Amino acid sequence: MLNIWFSENQRGTFRTSEPRGSAASTVSTMARPCAFLIILVLMDYWSTCSLGCDLLQTHNIRNKRALTLLAQMRRLSPLSCLKDRKDFAFSLEKMDAQQIQKAQAMSVLQELTQQVLILFSSKDSFVAWETTLLDTFCDELHQLLSDQQACLKQQVVMQDSLMAVRKYFHRITVYLREKNHSPCAWEVVRAEVWRALSSSVNLLARLSEEKE
Repeated sequence: MLNIWFSENQRGTFRTSEPRGSAASTVSTMARPCAFLIILVLMDYWSTCSLGCDLLQTHNIRNKRALTLLAQMRRLSPLSCLKDRKDFAFSLEKMDAQQIQKAQAMSVLQELTQQVLILFSSKDSFVAWETTLLDTFCDELHQLLSDQQACLKQQVVMQDSLMAVRKYFHRITVYLREKNHSPCAWEVVRAEVWRALSSSVNLLARLSEEKE
């Protein structure tokens, strides 16, 4: 699945390409007054927990900015780092295919943003990337995370999904350490994170379509 490489051009637009030669929750029937209260609660819950606060529009704007910055940070051609490629077993695409609930998706996207921010705020990251671009990228992620936290007024605990995201980033951290944070290792990680953020945009858009 990770034999797909993302190529970014100078205008901040993106496409996917393969390297050559390589391959709802059911509510039980209840008395009418009680059922009416449940409907009110659910309406308020979804308005604040799924796609409230204009999160879709805000998320897309900030994500596009972050993706553009991440593309501009590239220092090496992916083709020069083919030997360093790694399958990090990204799980967000599987969640998309399974059509997870909106509240679950928002918690996962928040965790994803937080983990990306932690990764690129590390001391080793500041050694690897151009400081101005990296600072701007991290600022964009911080604003995106703040927006997500403001919208998720009611936290939905899904330890399995959140743990999957954390394990994914743990694998990335271990990979960087094993590669001694080499330029090619960071390029592989940069492309991987670009793909992860792109997947989050696609997931949120799909959930918005389902809501409509």
